[in-house]
Amino acid sequence: MVSIASGKPISTATPPPPIPTRNDKGAVILVDPYSTGCTIAQEIVRRGYVVVALWTIGFSEEMKTHIPASCASLKYFAEMTQVESLDETAKLLRELLEPMKIIACITGGEAGVDVADALSENMGLLTNGTEIPNRRDKKIQQELAKAAGMRSVRQAGGTKLEDVQRFLETEEYPIVLKPTESAGSDGVKLCHTYDEAKEHFELLMKSQMVNGGFCPAVLCQEFLRGKEYVVDHVSRNGIHKTVMLWVYDKRPANGSAFVYFGCVPVDPGSPEGRILIPYVRGVLDALGVRNGPSHGEVMITSDGPCLVEMNCRAHGGDGNWRPLCRALTGGYSQVEVTVDAYLEPSEFDRLQNIPPSPFKAAGQEVILVSYSSGKVASAPGYEVLRALPSFLCFESGFQKGSEVDYTIDLITCIGSVILMHPNPEVLQRDIDFVRHMEKINGFFVYETKTENLKRPRIMDRIGGDGPTLIRHMSNDRPEMRGMMRRKMTTVDASKELVIFVDPYSTGCCVAKEIKKRGYNIMALWTNGFSEAMKKHVPLSCEGLQYNFELEEATSVEKTITMIQNAAKTFRVVAVLAGGEAGVDLADVLSEKMNLRTNGTEIPNRRDKRIQQELIKSAGFRSVRQSAGSKFTEVEHFLKTELYPLVLKPIESAGSDGVKLCHNFNEAKDHFGILMKSQMINGGACGAVLCQEFLRGKEYVVDHVSRDGIHKTVMVWVYDKRPANGSQFVYFGCVPIDSQSYEARILIPYVRGVLDALGVRNGPSHGEVMMTADGPCLVEMNCRTHGGDGNWRTLCQGLTGGYSQVEATADAYLEKKTFFDLPDKPSSPFMASGQEVILVSFSRGTVKATPGFDKMQKLQSFVYLETGVKPGSKVEHTVDLFTCIGSVILMHEDNGILEKDIKFIRDLEEKNEIFEYQPKVSNLISHVNFGDIFSRGNDDQASQKSKHRRIMSLGRADMF
Repeated sequence: MVSIASGKPISTATPPPPIPTRNDKGAVILVDPYSTGCTIAQEIVRRGYVVVALWTIGFSEEMKTHIPASCASLKYFAEMTQVESLDETAKLLRELLEPMKIIACITGGEAGVDVADALSENMGLLTNGTEIPNRRDKKIQQELAKAAGMRSVRQAGGTKLEDVQRFLETEEYPIVLKPTESAGSDGVKLCHTYDEAKEHFELLMKSQMVNGGFCPAVLCQEFLRGKEYVVDHVSRNGIHKTVMLWVYDKRPANGSAFVYFGCVPVDPGSPEGRILIPYVRGVLDALGVRNGPSHGEVMITSDGPCLVEMNCRAHGGDGNWRPLCRALTGGYSQVEVTVDAYLEPSEFDRLQNIPPSPFKAAGQEVILVSYSSGKVASAPGYEVLRALPSFLCFESGFQKGSEVDYTIDLITCIGSVILMHPNPEVLQRDIDFVRHMEKINGFFVYETKTENLKRPRIMDRIGGDGPTLIRHMSNDRPEMRGMMRRKMTTVDASKELVIFVDPYSTGCCVAKEIKKRGYNIMALWTNGFSEAMKKHVPLSCEGLQYNFELEEATSVEKTITMIQNAAKTFRVVAVLAGGEAGVDLADVLSEKMNLRTNGTEIPNRRDKRIQQELIKSAGFRSVRQSAGSKFTEVEHFLKTELYPLVLKPIESAGSDGVKLCHNFNEAKDHFGILMKSQMINGGACGAVLCQEFLRGKEYVVDHVSRDGIHKTVMVWVYDKRPANGSQFVYFGCVPIDSQSYEARILIPYVRGVLDALGVRNGPSHGEVMMTADGPCLVEMNCRTHGGDGNWRTLCQGLTGGYSQVEATADAYLEKKTFFDLPDKPSSPFMASGQEVILVSFSRGTVKATPGFDKMQKLQSFVYLETGVKPGSKVEHTVDLFTCIGSVILMHEDNGILEKDIKFIRDLEEKNEIFEYQPKVSNLISHVNFGDIFSRGNDDQASQKSKHRRIMSLGRADMF
């Protein structure tokens, strides 16, 4: 296949490139030009030569479109696909270009190295030849370096497991496995055990590499410990010119061990430079690399430099480092020097052997890392980058409509920014600012996602077939013995019946406590309550059996008749809400049946709008708000209130459907999605509540009430922080001393709220923000504290024996015991402790859970509950529903408690809680920026035109 470029002029803001026509200067063959290869082609065209793109057999059509934005107007004189015979390929090229002389054949990328070497040798051009048949093979590279007397990697390679089995069984772990031919971090994995290495070996041999074709063989190597450097050269006739040295800024992120954060230039006169340059030149000689660009990766270990791999092509990354290099060196980069080596040898000879020392400016490439995922609604961070004093160049293809994912390798980065400034302090300040932007998800505003609103709570997320949680209790804590004491009633409870409306989560704990006291219990399920939520039973309540289970009838009267018929001779003594969805029916039934009740004088006290209006009428600080089921009902509020604003369903649980909206359009979109979405407790969203965003610290105050007497059973502060791109991620609940400054303000405020809402009986879970002008209700939940009641043991330890669960049973059934309870918990607490909610900073299919074993050995460990086990799929934690478990810690020594909390947070940050199964999908992604930014769109030409490359126009020091 041969296609000649049309030669039509191109409309562009910059001067158009020369129209590719035959000329006297001659022609250059670029084999598989993509990424930086395109910039070399463009530089050759700029100098007046014509360029033919020669595509190797099997090179993907998708990779052919991988053209950097800086080369968007590049036109080849012709494009041709290699044929089977090398001689025939050379003949076709000569015929195509006749009468022009072919003066060079250069590789345009990793996949083109072998053909470029063979073809240039065949045509009698400047070449590295084929004496070494496959110098891309990393195994061969190490063997040649070792034969030349240089430090090399211990290794084994092959296409069958038996080829490397002895090495894998005898070498110290961890071990690096990778394809013998790859680009970037394509297919590279650090394996910590033999089984993991075996799995990854088999996976690689089945996987397609980003440059096209399948993995030819797998290389297993010792894990080199040290700092990794890049040394870029250009060679001509065995004379090697160092054009730049870099150090990789590689760090763990989002669960991946190898994430690129940037490339930092290294002064050639530094101690590292003086070691690296002669070593790499020796490697080039050993590999027979005498001509063209090279990109060597070297680790400086405790016993000197050691080759990681030598890439016999230009430095990748779309060449977006080119302006920086020209600034640092005073005018050249590997691109210009490559063209000099092949086409203008006198210019190459005049170039000094190493870059100037010191550099003529300070700068580096910063690769942008995403800690969140979503569909981009806008990218305000781009304009912020342009305003940085050191800004030079920015390249990204992410824009409105693009899908952003968590960065786990070079393939999933979100862009690259080149920073440069005469003052190193200004440069560092700007780098720190960029890193801060990443952490706060400052680059993108995402479109609202419906799917996040349907996420179930922990148990239902892990499995819908009943309790599948793993629950671990400490058996070595003598101070805990006796806390779980059994209370016995003084009446004949066996003849009495307690009804629980929609019992799930902590509601099951209350039901079990009451059954333990000898009462009969009934589960009454409301209409529309989901089957999945009925199975939401904490493992601490495993085996809980209700004496009766009924479904709500079509009316209250019929429901009562149904209850009486089922109860027969049993006397109904209480009706309790077993969860958020059961509150309304529990109030109605208890009132109709003349039992202890909160009544129906307030028809829907779950309605957060009504809650705020009632407390405002009672003279308490309340939230500015507006609510409605139609957008027109809230539109004026959304247009006049200061942003950000909180939008949430009027009835919800946890952080279900809650979103912080930063502008009118975002609020409008989320309003529409909420009105279409099903809430986790069942049923559709009845209306949406729009509220001012309260700034401050959020607290929880848990009470149990009887006949208007409110007993404070615990005060907590939410440990909520931004994580993984989400503003509201639960990291835990920390108990607050009842005599603390905050508690002395919060407790009377919340009791006043309970009175204003008519909550006279039963448990309550109040969320309050301590703002600059005092406490303000977020919402009052007329049910127990959720979270499966896994905080119960902690509360018993802190208070000396009781929690909201026991107090609720007392309030309904044991009057004297209830009034004997303290008005509020003892001060100080009888121990130090908190609930630590586990946050995932990675995702994958779990292979093992070593972090859980480590947590259980902590001195303060009491309790661990999780549904994650081998085979489970873990996502990044973005809300309460994507957490990975809960740990209760408690110890009399607060220092030990704090040490153990830090240990757990370190496990999270380092992604050491889980070991994941390897994924095929990560191995077939595309590795260079331009292709990253255009993936997933069939209209490649359209995507290339959207690819954004921004240059600073106000930097005189660039020119």
